[in-house]
Amino acid sequence: QNRRKNEGLGAKAYEEAKQQADGHDPATRRKLAAQADVAPEILFFLAEDDDPLVRREVARNPATPRHADRMLANDEDQEVRSHLTEKIAALTPNLDRERRETVRKLTVDTLAKLAGDQETAIRAMLSEAIKSIPDAPSEIVTRVIETLARDQEISVSGPVLEHSPLLSDEVLVEIISKAPIQGAVTSIAKRADVSEIISDAVVQADDEDAIVALLRNNTAQIREDTLDQLIDAAPRKPSFHEPLVRRPALSAGSTLKLAKFVAVTLVQELQNRVDLDPGTSSLLSKELERRIEASSSDSDTDESQGGSSEREKAQRMHKVGKLTPEALAESVASGRRAFVVPALALLTELEEPIVHSMLNSHNPKAVAALAWKAGQDMEFAVQLQLRLGYIKEADVLQPTEDGAYPMSESDMEWQIDLGAEYSAS
Repeated sequence: QNRRKNEGLGAKAYEEAKQQADGHDPATRRKLAAQADVAPEILFFLAEDDDPLVRREVARNPATPRHADRMLANDEDQEVRSHLTEKIAALTPNLDRERRETVRKLTVDTLAKLAGDQETAIRAMLSEAIKSIPDAPSEIVTRVIETLARDQEISVSGPVLEHSPLLSDEVLVEIISKAPIQGAVTSIAKRADVSEIISDAVVQADDEDAIVALLRNNTAQIREDTLDQLIDAAPRKPSFHEPLVRRPALSAGSTLKLAKFVAVTLVQELQNRVDLDPGTSSLLSKELERRIEASSSDSDTDESQGGSSEREKAQRMHKVGKLTPEALAESVASGRRAFVVPALALLTELEEPIVHSMLNSHNPKAVAALAWKAGQDMEFAVQLQLRLGYIKEADVLQPTEDGAYPMSESDMEWQIDLGAEYSAS
Protein backbone atom coordinates (compact mmCIF):
# COMPACT_ATOMS: atom_id res chain seq x y z
CA GLN A 1 0.00 0.00 0.00
CA ASN A 2 2.84 2.43 0.89
CA ARG A 3 4.59 1.54 -2.38
CA ARG A 4 1.45 2.36 -4.41
CA LYS A 5 1.15 5.59 -2.43
CA ASN A 6 4.78 6.57 -3.22
CA GLU A 7 4.31 5.71 -6.88
CA GLY A 8 1.24 7.90 -6.89
CA LEU A 9 3.18 10.77 -5.35
CA GLY A 10 5.96 10.27 -7.95
CA ALA A 11 3.52 10.40 -10.81
CA LYS A 12 1.95 13.50 -9.35
CA ALA A 13 5.36 15.22 -9.00
CA TYR A 14 6.23 14.25 -12.55
CA GLU A 15 3.01 15.80 -13.88
CA GLU A 16 3.66 18.96 -11.87
CA ALA A 17 7.19 19.17 -13.29
CA LYS A 18 5.84 18.78 -16.82
CA GLN A 19 3.37 21.61 -16.25
CA GLN A 20 6.12 23.84 -14.80
CA ALA A 21 8.43 23.10 -17.72
CA ASP A 22 5.69 24.09 -20.14
CA GLY A 23 4.60 27.08 -18.06
CA HIS A 24 5.04 30.78 -18.72
CA ASP A 25 7.05 31.66 -15.60
CA PRO A 26 10.78 31.70 -16.50
CA ALA A 27 11.85 31.79 -12.85
CA THR A 28 9.97 28.55 -12.19
CA ARG A 29 11.50 26.92 -15.27
CA ARG A 30 15.00 28.03 -14.20
CA LYS A 31 14.49 26.54 -10.75
CA LEU A 32 13.24 23.31 -12.28
CA ALA A 33 16.18 23.14 -14.71
CA ALA A 34 18.63 23.28 -11.80
CA GLN A 35 17.13 20.34 -9.88
CA ALA A 36 19.08 17.07 -9.88
CA ASP A 37 16.02 14.84 -9.42
CA VAL A 38 14.09 16.01 -12.48
CA ALA A 39 13.23 13.39 -15.10
CA PRO A 40 15.73 13.33 -18.01
CA GLU A 41 13.05 13.97 -20.63
CA ILE A 42 12.00 17.16 -18.84
CA LEU A 43 15.58 18.42 -18.81
CA PHE A 44 15.83 17.60 -22.50
CA PHE A 45 12.66 19.62 -23.08
CA LEU A 46 14.10 22.55 -21.08
CA ALA A 47 17.33 22.38 -23.12
CA GLU A 48 15.30 23.92 -25.95
CA ASP A 49 13.72 26.63 -23.79
CA ASP A 50 13.53 30.10 -25.34
CA ASP A 51 15.07 31.64 -22.22
CA PRO A 52 18.89 31.33 -22.24
CA LEU A 53 18.91 31.55 -18.43
CA VAL A 54 16.91 28.32 -18.33
CA ARG A 55 19.25 26.63 -20.80
CA ARG A 56 22.26 27.73 -18.72
CA GLU A 57 20.84 25.86 -15.73
CA VAL A 58 20.29 22.78 -17.88
CA ALA A 59 23.88 22.99 -19.15
CA ARG A 60 25.16 23.24 -15.58
CA ASN A 61 23.01 20.38 -14.24
CA PRO A 62 24.91 17.04 -13.86
CA ALA A 63 21.62 15.17 -14.28
CA THR A 64 21.05 16.46 -17.81
CA PRO A 65 21.03 13.53 -20.28
CA ARG A 66 24.04 13.44 -22.56
CA HIS A 67 22.06 13.83 -25.79
CA ALA A 68 20.74 17.13 -24.38
CA ASP A 69 24.32 18.18 -23.61
CA ARG A 70 25.30 17.39 -27.19
CA MET A 71 22.49 19.65 -28.40
CA LEU A 72 23.55 22.45 -26.03
CA ALA A 73 27.07 22.37 -27.53
CA ASN A 74 25.46 24.14 -30.52
CA ASP A 75 23.61 26.69 -28.38
CA GLU A 76 23.82 30.28 -29.60
CA ASP A 77 24.36 31.55 -26.05
CA GLN A 78 28.04 31.58 -25.08
CA GLU A 79 27.28 31.27 -21.36
CA VAL A 80 25.33 28.08 -22.03
CA ARG A 81 28.33 26.59 -23.82
CA SER A 82 30.65 27.86 -21.09
CA HIS A 83 28.68 26.09 -18.33
CA LEU A 84 28.53 22.99 -20.50
CA THR A 85 32.29 23.04 -21.08
CA GLU A 86 33.00 23.22 -17.37
CA LYS A 87 30.68 20.29 -16.64
CA ILE A 88 31.67 18.00 -19.50
CA ALA A 89 35.41 18.58 -19.07
CA ALA A 90 35.12 17.37 -15.48
CA LEU A 91 33.78 14.04 -16.76
CA THR A 92 36.74 13.39 -19.08
CA PRO A 93 39.12 11.68 -16.59
CA ASN A 94 36.50 9.01 -15.80
CA LEU A 95 35.26 8.44 -19.33
CA ASP A 96 37.23 5.20 -19.68
CA ARG A 97 35.02 3.70 -16.97
CA GLU A 98 31.81 4.58 -18.81
CA ARG A 99 30.31 1.27 -19.95
CA ARG A 100 27.37 2.73 -21.83
CA GLU A 101 28.66 3.11 -25.38
CA THR A 102 25.99 5.66 -26.35
CA VAL A 103 26.79 7.92 -23.39
CA ARG A 104 30.51 7.61 -24.07
CA LYS A 105 30.11 8.48 -27.75
CA LEU A 106 27.86 11.46 -27.01
CA THR A 107 30.36 12.76 -24.45
CA VAL A 108 33.23 12.54 -26.94
CA ASP A 109 31.10 14.21 -29.63
CA THR A 110 30.20 17.03 -27.23
CA LEU A 111 33.83 17.60 -26.26
CA ALA A 112 34.92 17.54 -29.91
CA LYS A 113 32.27 20.12 -30.77
CA LEU A 114 33.42 22.39 -27.92
CA ALA A 115 37.07 21.96 -29.02
CA GLY A 116 36.07 23.58 -32.31
CA ASP A 117 33.81 26.24 -30.79
CA GLN A 118 33.74 29.58 -32.59
CA GLU A 119 34.60 31.44 -29.38
CA THR A 120 38.23 31.38 -28.28
CA ALA A 121 37.17 31.68 -24.64
CA ILE A 122 35.25 28.39 -24.81
CA ARG A 123 38.13 26.52 -26.42
CA ALA A 124 40.60 28.04 -23.95
CA MET A 125 38.41 27.01 -21.02
CA LEU A 126 38.27 23.44 -22.30
CA SER A 127 42.03 23.35 -22.88
CA GLU A 128 42.74 24.60 -19.37
CA ALA A 129 40.30 22.11 -17.86
CA ILE A 130 41.73 18.98 -19.51
CA LYS A 131 45.39 19.96 -19.91
CA SER A 132 46.69 17.66 -17.17
CA ILE A 133 44.43 14.61 -17.29
CA PRO A 134 46.70 11.55 -17.10
CA ASP A 135 44.56 9.21 -19.17
CA ALA A 136 41.68 9.35 -21.64
CA PRO A 137 40.13 7.25 -24.43
CA SER A 138 41.98 7.44 -27.74
CA GLU A 139 39.03 9.32 -29.30
CA ILE A 140 39.48 12.12 -26.75
CA VAL A 141 43.18 12.36 -27.58
CA THR A 142 42.72 12.52 -31.36
CA ARG A 143 39.46 14.47 -31.57
CA VAL A 144 39.85 16.85 -28.64
CA ILE A 145 43.36 17.21 -27.19
CA GLU A 146 45.20 17.13 -30.53
CA THR A 147 42.63 19.54 -32.01
CA LEU A 148 43.26 21.97 -29.15
CA ALA A 149 47.04 21.53 -29.54
CA ARG A 150 46.83 22.64 -33.18
CA ASP A 151 44.59 25.65 -32.43
CA GLN A 152 45.70 28.98 -33.88
CA GLU A 153 45.20 30.83 -30.58
CA ILE A 154 47.99 30.36 -28.03
CA SER A 155 45.52 30.74 -25.16
CA VAL A 156 43.92 27.54 -26.48
CA SER A 157 46.89 25.50 -27.68
CA GLY A 158 49.36 26.61 -25.00
CA PRO A 159 47.94 24.76 -21.96
CA VAL A 160 47.75 21.33 -23.62
CA LEU A 161 51.05 21.78 -25.48
CA GLU A 162 52.81 22.52 -22.22
CA HIS A 163 51.03 20.13 -19.86
CA SER A 164 49.17 17.28 -21.57
CA PRO A 165 50.95 13.94 -21.07
CA LEU A 166 48.68 12.44 -23.75
CA LEU A 167 50.37 14.21 -26.68
CA SER A 168 52.90 11.91 -28.33
CA ASP A 169 56.37 12.97 -29.44
CA GLU A 170 55.29 12.27 -33.00
CA VAL A 171 52.41 14.76 -32.79
CA LEU A 172 54.56 17.37 -31.04
CA VAL A 173 57.33 17.12 -33.65
CA GLU A 174 54.72 17.49 -36.39
CA ILE A 175 53.32 20.64 -34.74
CA ILE A 176 56.81 22.13 -34.38
CA SER A 177 57.69 21.34 -38.00
CA LYS A 178 54.66 23.20 -39.35
CA ALA A 179 55.81 26.61 -38.09
CA PRO A 180 53.00 27.06 -35.56
CA ILE A 181 51.79 30.29 -33.98
CA GLN A 182 54.08 32.39 -31.80
CA GLY A 183 54.48 30.76 -28.40
CA ALA A 184 53.54 27.21 -29.40
CA VAL A 185 57.11 25.88 -29.58
CA THR A 186 57.94 27.67 -26.32
CA SER A 187 55.01 25.90 -24.64
CA ILE A 188 56.33 22.55 -25.88
CA ALA A 189 59.83 23.40 -24.65
CA LYS A 190 58.46 23.90 -21.13
CA ARG A 191 56.93 20.39 -20.91
CA ALA A 192 58.03 18.06 -18.16
CA ASP A 193 60.62 15.48 -19.23
CA VAL A 194 61.08 16.71 -22.79
CA SER A 195 62.73 13.95 -24.84
CA GLU A 196 65.87 14.35 -26.94
CA ILE A 197 63.72 14.07 -30.08
CA ILE A 198 61.59 17.03 -29.01
CA SER A 199 64.66 19.02 -27.93
CA ASP A 200 66.22 18.54 -31.36
CA ALA A 201 63.00 19.68 -33.03
CA VAL A 202 62.82 22.79 -30.84
CA VAL A 203 66.40 23.73 -31.69
CA GLN A 204 65.83 23.11 -35.41
CA ALA A 205 62.81 25.44 -35.30
CA ASP A 206 65.28 28.26 -34.53
CA ASP A 207 62.83 29.98 -32.17
CA GLU A 208 65.02 31.89 -29.71
CA ASP A 209 62.38 32.18 -26.98
CA ALA A 210 61.65 28.46 -27.24
CA ILE A 211 65.34 27.53 -27.06
CA VAL A 212 65.80 29.68 -23.96
CA ALA A 213 62.77 27.96 -22.39
CA LEU A 214 64.24 24.57 -23.30
CA LEU A 215 67.58 25.45 -21.71
CA ARG A 216 65.82 26.65 -18.56
CA ASN A 217 63.86 23.37 -18.38
CA ASN A 218 66.01 21.18 -16.14
CA THR A 219 63.90 18.10 -16.92
CA ALA A 220 64.53 18.43 -20.66
CA GLN A 221 66.88 15.86 -22.17
CA ILE A 222 69.30 17.55 -24.59
CA ARG A 223 71.88 15.58 -26.55
CA GLU A 224 75.50 16.61 -26.06
CA ASP A 225 75.81 17.40 -29.79
CA THR A 226 72.74 19.64 -29.63
CA LEU A 227 74.07 21.42 -26.56
CA ASP A 228 77.41 21.97 -28.33
CA GLN A 229 75.52 23.44 -31.28
CA LEU A 230 73.79 25.92 -28.96
CA ILE A 231 77.04 26.82 -27.22
CA ASP A 232 78.67 27.50 -30.60
CA ALA A 233 75.78 29.85 -31.47
CA ALA A 234 75.72 31.50 -28.04
CA PRO A 235 78.27 34.30 -28.67
CA ARG A 236 75.72 35.76 -31.10
CA LYS A 237 72.79 34.95 -28.79
CA PRO A 238 73.28 36.64 -25.40
CA SER A 239 69.91 35.32 -24.20
CA PHE A 240 71.39 31.79 -24.25
CA HIS A 241 74.22 32.60 -21.84
CA GLU A 242 72.56 32.46 -18.44
CA PRO A 243 70.43 29.34 -19.06
CA LEU A 244 73.42 27.53 -20.61
CA VAL A 245 75.56 28.31 -17.58
CA ARG A 246 72.81 26.96 -15.33
CA ARG A 247 72.17 23.72 -17.25
CA PRO A 248 72.60 20.64 -15.05
CA ALA A 249 75.40 18.17 -15.75
CA LEU A 250 77.49 20.34 -18.08
CA SER A 251 80.55 18.57 -19.44
CA ALA A 252 83.99 19.97 -18.67
CA GLY A 253 84.42 20.96 -22.32
CA SER A 254 81.11 22.82 -22.40
CA THR A 255 81.90 24.61 -19.15
CA LEU A 256 85.29 25.84 -20.37
CA LYS A 257 83.90 26.85 -23.76
CA LEU A 258 81.22 28.98 -22.08
CA ALA A 259 83.78 30.64 -19.85
CA LYS A 260 85.47 32.10 -22.93
CA PHE A 261 82.61 34.47 -23.78
CA VAL A 262 79.92 34.76 -21.09
CA ALA A 263 79.94 37.69 -18.66
CA VAL A 264 82.47 37.60 -15.84
CA THR A 265 79.64 37.25 -13.32
CA LEU A 266 78.51 34.10 -15.14
CA VAL A 267 82.06 32.73 -15.18
CA GLN A 268 82.00 33.15 -11.41
CA GLU A 269 78.72 31.25 -11.36
CA LEU A 270 80.32 28.45 -13.39
CA GLN A 271 83.17 28.33 -10.92
CA ASN A 272 80.72 27.89 -8.04
CA ARG A 273 79.09 24.78 -9.54
CA VAL A 274 79.30 21.79 -7.25
CA ASP A 275 79.62 19.26 -10.09
CA LEU A 276 83.06 20.42 -11.31
CA ASP A 277 86.08 18.16 -11.17
CA PRO A 278 89.27 19.70 -9.70
CA GLY A 279 90.94 20.08 -13.09
CA THR A 280 88.03 21.97 -14.63
CA SER A 281 87.71 24.13 -11.51
CA SER A 282 91.38 25.10 -11.76
CA LEU A 283 91.09 25.98 -15.45
CA LEU A 284 88.00 28.09 -14.73
CA SER A 285 89.89 30.01 -12.06
CA LYS A 286 92.62 30.82 -14.56
CA GLU A 287 90.07 31.86 -17.19
CA LEU A 288 88.34 34.11 -14.67
CA GLU A 289 91.63 35.80 -13.81
CA ARG A 290 92.38 36.27 -17.51
CA ARG A 291 88.95 37.80 -18.15
CA ILE A 292 89.25 40.22 -15.25
CA GLU A 293 92.73 41.29 -16.37
CA ALA A 294 91.49 41.71 -19.95
CA SER A 295 88.61 43.89 -18.78
CA SER A 296 90.98 46.07 -16.79
CA SER A 297 93.40 46.50 -19.69
CA ASP A 298 90.55 47.30 -22.08
CA SER A 299 89.41 50.20 -19.90
CA ASP A 300 92.15 52.50 -21.13
CA THR A 301 91.28 52.29 -24.83
CA ASP A 302 93.03 55.56 -25.70
CA GLU A 303 96.45 54.37 -24.61
CA SER A 304 96.19 50.72 -25.59
CA GLN A 305 97.53 49.57 -28.92
CA GLY A 306 94.85 46.86 -28.94
CA GLY A 307 92.30 49.55 -28.24
CA SER A 308 93.50 51.58 -31.20
CA SER A 309 93.25 48.53 -33.44
CA GLU A 310 89.73 47.80 -32.24
CA ARG A 311 88.77 51.45 -32.68
CA GLU A 312 90.02 51.40 -36.26
CA LYS A 313 88.07 48.21 -36.89
CA ALA A 314 84.89 49.84 -35.51
CA GLN A 315 85.48 52.88 -37.73
CA ARG A 316 85.96 50.73 -40.84
CA MET A 317 82.85 48.70 -40.14
CA HIS A 318 80.81 51.84 -39.50
CA LYS A 319 82.01 53.39 -42.73
CA VAL A 320 80.84 50.43 -44.84
CA GLY A 321 77.61 49.85 -42.92
CA LYS A 322 78.73 46.67 -41.18
CA LEU A 323 78.40 47.93 -37.63
CA THR A 324 75.16 45.98 -37.33
CA PRO A 325 73.18 45.05 -34.20
CA GLU A 326 74.37 41.45 -34.66
CA ALA A 327 78.03 42.47 -34.82
CA LEU A 328 77.65 44.70 -31.80
CA ALA A 329 75.79 42.03 -29.79
CA GLU A 330 78.48 39.46 -30.55
CA SER A 331 81.19 41.87 -29.41
CA VAL A 332 79.35 42.58 -26.17
CA ALA A 333 78.86 38.84 -25.59
CA SER A 334 82.58 38.30 -26.13
CA GLY A 335 83.48 41.11 -23.72
CA ARG A 336 85.32 43.15 -26.39
CA ARG A 337 85.11 46.44 -24.55
CA ALA A 338 87.90 48.00 -26.63
CA PHE A 339 85.71 47.54 -29.71
CA VAL A 340 82.31 48.25 -28.16
CA VAL A 341 83.23 51.64 -26.66
CA PRO A 342 84.29 53.26 -29.96
CA ALA A 343 81.46 51.48 -31.77
CA LEU A 344 78.89 52.97 -29.39
CA ALA A 345 80.59 56.35 -29.71
CA LEU A 346 80.18 56.20 -33.48
CA LEU A 347 76.54 55.13 -33.29
CA THR A 348 75.53 57.61 -30.60
CA GLU A 349 77.73 60.47 -31.89
CA LEU A 350 79.04 60.87 -28.35
CA GLU A 351 82.69 61.20 -27.45
CA GLU A 352 84.40 58.01 -26.30
CA PRO A 353 85.13 59.30 -22.77
CA ILE A 354 81.38 59.89 -22.31
CA VAL A 355 80.57 56.35 -23.45
CA HIS A 356 83.32 54.97 -21.22
CA SER A 357 82.06 57.00 -18.25
CA MET A 358 78.44 55.88 -18.70
CA LEU A 359 79.46 52.22 -18.98
CA ASN A 360 81.46 52.57 -15.76
CA SER A 361 78.70 54.40 -13.90
CA HIS A 362 77.12 51.21 -12.46
CA ASN A 363 73.84 52.94 -13.26
CA PRO A 364 71.42 50.60 -15.12
CA LYS A 365 69.43 53.54 -16.51
CA ALA A 366 72.55 55.22 -17.89
CA VAL A 367 73.78 52.05 -19.61
CA ALA A 368 70.32 51.30 -21.03
CA ALA A 369 70.02 54.88 -22.30
CA LEU A 370 73.38 54.46 -24.03
CA ALA A 371 72.10 51.36 -25.84
CA TRP A 372 68.93 53.23 -26.84
CA LYS A 373 70.94 56.20 -28.15
CA ALA A 374 72.93 53.73 -30.28
CA GLY A 375 69.69 52.50 -31.87
CA GLN A 376 69.80 49.07 -30.25
CA ASP A 377 66.88 47.11 -28.78
CA MET A 378 66.23 46.47 -25.10
CA GLU A 379 67.58 42.92 -25.28
CA PHE A 380 70.94 44.40 -26.24
CA ALA A 381 70.60 46.91 -23.39
CA VAL A 382 70.19 44.05 -20.92
CA GLN A 383 73.33 42.32 -22.16
CA LEU A 384 75.29 45.59 -22.16
CA GLN A 385 74.36 46.14 -18.52
CA LEU A 386 75.44 42.63 -17.56
CA ARG A 387 78.58 42.19 -19.62
CA LEU A 388 80.24 45.58 -19.92
CA GLY A 389 78.33 47.64 -17.35
CA TYR A 390 79.10 45.03 -14.66
CA ILE A 391 75.68 45.56 -13.12
CA LYS A 392 74.39 42.87 -10.79
CA GLU A 393 71.72 40.67 -12.33
CA ALA A 394 69.19 41.66 -9.65
CA ASP A 395 69.68 45.36 -10.52
CA VAL A 396 69.52 45.04 -14.30
CA LEU A 397 66.85 47.19 -15.95
CA GLN A 398 64.45 44.80 -17.69
CA PRO A 399 62.26 45.35 -20.79
CA THR A 400 58.52 45.86 -20.65
CA GLU A 401 56.18 42.96 -21.49
CA ASP A 402 56.36 43.83 -25.19
CA GLY A 403 60.16 44.04 -25.15
CA ALA A 404 60.40 47.85 -25.17
CA TYR A 405 62.53 50.17 -23.06
CA PRO A 406 60.94 50.76 -19.63
CA MET A 407 61.88 54.47 -19.68
CA SER A 408 60.43 57.31 -21.72
CA GLU A 409 62.55 58.89 -24.46
CA SER A 410 62.79 62.11 -22.45
CA ASP A 411 64.12 60.17 -19.45
CA MET A 412 66.73 58.47 -21.62
CA GLU A 413 67.76 61.76 -23.22
CA TRP A 414 68.16 63.15 -19.71
CA GLN A 415 70.45 60.22 -18.83
CA ILE A 416 72.55 60.96 -21.93
CA ASP A 417 72.80 64.67 -21.06
CA LEU A 418 73.70 63.80 -17.48
CA GLY A 419 76.40 61.40 -18.65
CA ALA A 420 77.87 64.06 -20.94
CA GLU A 421 77.89 66.67 -18.16
CA TYR A 422 79.43 64.26 -15.65
CA SER A 423 82.16 63.25 -18.10
CA ALA A 424 82.94 66.89 -18.91
CA SER A 425 83.30 67.72 -15.24
